[in-house]
Parts: sequence; C-alpha cells; structure tokens
Amino acid sequence: MLAMRLLATLLWFGVSAGMLTYAVYELNVRDAPTSSIEGTVIAHRQERHVSEHNQLYFTYFITVRGATGDFEFGNHQPVTDTEPGTPVVVQVSTATGEIVFLRKGTIVVDLRDTVDGYVVLIGLGTVGLLGALVRELITDDYTYPRWLGFIFGALATATGGWVALIIAE
Repeated sequence: MLAMRLLATLLWFGVSAGMLTYAVYELNVRDAPTSSIEGTVIAHRQERHVSEHNQLYFTYFITVRGATGDFEFGNHQPVTDTEPGTPVVVQVSTATGEIVFLRKGTIVVDLRDTVDGYVVLIGLGTVGLLGALVRELITDDYTYPRWLGFIFGALATATGGWVALIIAE
C-alpha cells in the first residue's frame, strides 16, 4: 500500500508540473523576440508530404532576397505561399528561427499557433497540482509522515518540469 501511495504522489505531482512547465515554455517561445527581414520574394514552392495516416499536407516555402542575402522560409500554412516580386517583411523568432509574422503590402499574417491548447494545459496542470496538494493534506495514512509526501511531491514536480523542458526542445 505504501508503494502505491508513493507512486500515486509521484505521478500526480510530476504529470501536473510537467503539463504546466510545457505550456508556459511554449507560450514563452511563442512570444519570443523577433528579427525582421525586409525584401522581395524571388521564388516560391510547395512540398507535398504524406502523414502516417495517409493524409496529404503541404509545406509552403518562399525565398526572400533581402539587403544581406537570400533567405528561405517554410511553413505549413497556405498563406505563406506568395508570388515572386511581392515586397514582404518577414519577422523571424530569435528562439526558434521560424516565421512568426509575414507582411505582404498592408496585410499582416500571424503564423503562430493559437494559445487555446496552452491555456487548457495550464488550467489542467494547476488543477492537478492543487488536487495533489489537497490529497496530501487530507490523507490520513500514517505509514509515513506527511512531510515525506511533500518531499516526494517536490521531487516529482522538479522532475516533471525538467522532462517537459527536455521534450519541448
């Protein structure tokens, strides 16, 4: 029974902390500083891919000639595909090197993922951590001291956060 309780404590704290850490990290990367490249599109292409489930999807590439040379950018969103000769400003994330914003004339396109999934993960992770804390406070199992459960929970939280950061990179 003691091993089951310790395993439940470790999993509850670790998984909740991992979810929180992953979501916060991804939101920070999403809003990382950007660098701008201004130029003209000189080429565009699309690559066709087939997923594991035989679904077809495309990656769209544009080559931009800027003041310091030619740069190629790719994204899965069709709005990335731009005709050659179009003046553009591409904002690239300094954290990931991916396109964040694409401005074609007066149209600005946000190419980042939406925050909906990350907000749900933060909510679930917070509820999970609060549930784990409440569980440790109200459990009347005297096979080991209550402070030992909190130590295991803290270790699991740190490990879950570390694993989430490793997975995110």
